[in-house]
Amino acid sequence: MSTWLASALQIEHWAVGDQTWSRNPATGAFELADYKGWGAPPAACDPLDLATLVGARVSVDGADRAGKSVALYPGAFKFSPVTGKALPAPSVPHRGTWLPPFGAADSLEDPPQGLRLTAAPLALRPTLSIESVPDRQLAAPPSGHYQFLVSACDTCDARLLALEYSKGRIYHWLPHSERWLELRCSVPQALAGSSLGEEAWGMAVQEPQGATRIFMPTDAGLAIVSINLIARTYALRTVGTRCVGAPILWQGRVHVPMLEQDGTLGVYALDAAGTALRRVQGPAIDAATAKWVRPLADRRQIVWLAPAGQLVVKAGAGDAVEASLLPWPSGITPRLALGSPYLSRSGHLWQQCVQQDDQGQRFVFVQVGLGDPEIRPASSPRLSTGAACFQLDARLRIAPWFDADDCLDSEAGEVIIPLIESTSASSVLCARVSSPGSVESLFASDDAWTTTFELHGERDVQFWVASLSRPWATLPFVYAGHLYLYHPDKRRLPGWRIDP
Repeated sequence: MSTWLASALQIEHWAVGDQTWSRNPATGAFELADYKGWGAPPAACDPLDLATLVGARVSVDGADRAGKSVALYPGAFKFSPVTGKALPAPSVPHRGTWLPPFGAADSLEDPPQGLRLTAAPLALRPTLSIESVPDRQLAAPPSGHYQFLVSACDTCDARLLALEYSKGRIYHWLPHSERWLELRCSVPQALAGSSLGEEAWGMAVQEPQGATRIFMPTDAGLAIVSINLIARTYALRTVGTRCVGAPILWQGRVHVPMLEQDGTLGVYALDAAGTALRRVQGPAIDAATAKWVRPLADRRQIVWLAPAGQLVVKAGAGDAVEASLLPWPSGITPRLALGSPYLSRSGHLWQQCVQQDDQGQRFVFVQVGLGDPEIRPASSPRLSTGAACFQLDARLRIAPWFDADDCLDSEAGEVIIPLIESTSASSVLCARVSSPGSVESLFASDDAWTTTFELHGERDVQFWVASLSRPWATLPFVYAGHLYLYHPDKRRLPGWRIDP
């Protein structure tokens, strides 16, 4: 139901639910004046990019358009107020979400946060082959270091956002215009960049579908960002000091390691409303240890892993939370580049490491977050999502410290790199790389490799081949019912329709 409000300028204003529309009585044209108190869209906004965001109806009738390309009407209008004709129904919006980097939701009902696991149903039609053309392609955003977020940001339609975290820039993909638009900061001080690396940077979101409050680590502190897709802006507030690790939402608070004024670091907790920042009880930690990868968390604890040790936050006495630094056992060095720690059936996480002792060097798996961990030897490196594990080109169906049934050696010629695993579809997205050397030599190389992308599931599907440097740097994400792959070597993002 709409309410007509008269103005002194004779422009009519119509309140329609949580929206306000203006009507020019001379032409009958309607324009969006406000959406949920966020203001009006810019004058240069393409109406077809706006329509799905607000659930508007679109008319191409000449009498409705009043000289414009199309006419927009509130979604509640079933008939044109100009011609009386029935208006087309609003376009069906996309409501899916994707939280970078692996599409997981910040929920303790899920497996431990931080693994390469997603609830998104990754399934492709079995007729695809490496000769198949992608179903869609998007232009790549400007060159940079990216993670991708999909959220409606409290509008009607989920949109794709590219976060250039090293420079502090946010780009919005306009689906009708088919281009990227950089969002403007609505306050004088814009979003700062982050010096965290691609395996270290991450973000926390309180409400994935709304994404009204995003917590992003920057070199200026923890940024609290609210995105306004209507006005094409974002609001920003920064708290604390330089973030030396990624934030994570745990027990209702955002926890993040920060650099302190004396050059040491500590873990800080921020309430979900973003109003109260406090230091977690624990010792001052040498900042030289602060090469943390993205954190892991379960109901018991948070763990940031680094070559120098494990930064652990866990519940203490009563309601207290305590932080500590656990060194790795003597002679142990983690191999953090080889994928996620392995999640055992008992719920324990195991980090792949190299152990050096009098008997030489060998691969081992070490329990995470324990002062006196178990250590299990392995014959060679494994690549893991946290659940699925691969030894060269064979998938392991048992714990990764056991060998595959196949007789494998370092001359296999191919390595399968698992990128992400779908817990809902029981499928694993992988990159198969033709490599004559060892896994370690592959990961140490910047050469371009022939890479075949394949989805392992009920039926394995190979669907794309490309020559890529560092193929493990490929970022998959799901947007508008398609699986997309981003790699900094490519200027287009190929996408394949997800098979329902």
